[in-house]
Amino acid sequence: MKQERLKILGMLEDGKITADDASKLLESLKQTGKSERWDDADDWDFSEHVKNFSKNVEEFSKEVGAKMDSAFKTMEPKLRAATKVVVEKTANVVSEISKALNESVKNMDKSGKECCGDAKEEAKEDCCCGGDDGPKEN
Repeated sequence: MKQERLKILGMLEDGKITADDASKLLESLKQTGKSERWDDADDWDFSEHVKNFSKNVEEFSKEVGAKMDSAFKTMEPKLRAATKVVVEKTANVVSEISKALNESVKNMDKSGKECCGDAKEEAKEDCCCGGDDGPKEN
């Protein structure tokens, strides 16, 4: 019936149901034969319903925007804290790598000095550091 159709459209206008739900309900009315012909809707002001629907969509958009803004404001400090932790941990890893590389270089220097430092003259040419002239070139 006409009143059922108007009630469905009113619920859509008030935001109580979605456009998809309204479409399904109207189609259901149409299929069960309870709905009048759509051509008989002379007294139904379509433009008024469109305006109201647009108003509801605008209000909904504002509400969603406000909720998203609030969520981002709550997330920002958490993201900053997480970023700080990542930066600190990265700095620690870089520091450990640097220490390990420095230790390796020191060990290489020590092994070169040990190799040549106490070596006899004839053994210096077989040494890894190449004697007094510095490292051997291959």
